[in-house]
Amino acid sequence: MATVMYIPEHRQNRFAMRAIINYCMQEYKTYDSKSKRKLVSGVNCDGANSFREFMATKKVYGKDNGFFFYHYAQSFSPKEKITPEQAHEIALEFAEKAWSGHEVLFATHCDREHIHSHFVINSVGFESGKKLRQSPSTLKHLRKLSDEICIAHGFSVLQPYQGGRKSMSSREYRTRLWGNSWKEKLAKDIGTAMSYSGSKDEFIRNMSILGYHMTWTNERKYLTFHCPNGKSCRDIKLQDEKYLKENIELELRQRELPAGAEQPTGWEDSRKLYEQHLKERAQSKTETQRIADSYSNVASEINSLAGAVSKIVDNDSKAPDERRKRIEAEENGSTLGSVLGLGIGIIANAINETPEQELDYEQEEYRTREEILQEIFGADDYDYDNYDDSEGDDEDEEFSMTL
Repeated sequence: MATVMYIPEHRQNRFAMRAIINYCMQEYKTYDSKSKRKLVSGVNCDGANSFREFMATKKVYGKDNGFFFYHYAQSFSPKEKITPEQAHEIALEFAEKAWSGHEVLFATHCDREHIHSHFVINSVGFESGKKLRQSPSTLKHLRKLSDEICIAHGFSVLQPYQGGRKSMSSREYRTRLWGNSWKEKLAKDIGTAMSYSGSKDEFIRNMSILGYHMTWTNERKYLTFHCPNGKSCRDIKLQDEKYLKENIELELRQRELPAGAEQPTGWEDSRKLYEQHLKERAQSKTETQRIADSYSNVASEINSLAGAVSKIVDNDSKAPDERRKRIEAEENGSTLGSVLGLGIGIIANAINETPEQELDYEQEEYRTREEILQEIFGADDYDYDNYDDSEGDDEDEEFSMTL
């Protein structure tokens, strides 16, 4: 599956444009070890020299101001069996059809699990001198074009989003289909916590075990979840009404009330799981108590026996048989103490093996998954501060002299 994303670049000047171009052309990102080539090319320009050609075109038409460039990315799912060279061929065809009459640098990055191509487009047309204009429908058109090219090359495409309580952004929908959505992970963890919670306090504690904390006050209409990845999400952004504060509060209140006072909340299935966990916990505690009582009875009997023997055997007695009996009684009591200690440890572990501990295991799984998850779109940072303005001024003088 492939998708196209527009990457907003709010800094629009020659320095920012040069930073993005240099970022896209980095050797370690674009070198394909299989084809032994650097996957950097250009449409209507020499890719490696694209910055100078972009600036030359702007100088010719006197439009080296305002919007300098546009930045797009075409990204393939890690599940798609595509080589970097194939992705670069698709990027070439896409760039030629998408931005006819404009200079385009495109570079395919193969340093990550998902292969993706970046496109930097000169805002000024090299033939017409007109600036490229984008509209709300531009991205839809580009995605449609990308899908057509991918299908022609035998690769899969994403189906349009359908259903849900409210509209979902195309980026979020596409990320969810890849299984990499942090909001989807949040929703799943809320469901896990609800399955073990019978009150608001238990829910907050279980979410904390999973690595979340919440802004939950009577004054606020919405419930805000603060995630382990540093992001925050309001309940209204989770695409299902059951995650709303009012429905979570209603469900938790009903779990504390006698049966028969139930109102629909969307958490009916979770409630059944919670009730099942309660039964299992009660059974576990009953069995634990039975084992503890058994140990207690045996201990009581042995202690009584040891006490009786101690009374029978006089401390000052030097009779060998009596001394032997006393030592054996003491050793038996010591051995039983060790056994009882081991049993108590087992019982403690059984008591501690509660749903909360199971949630700890879930948290470890989450951390492991989180380490390998990557942002499919625009995940990298661009460092504009490493480019000296004085260098740009020298290049501008060179452009003026040349033209």
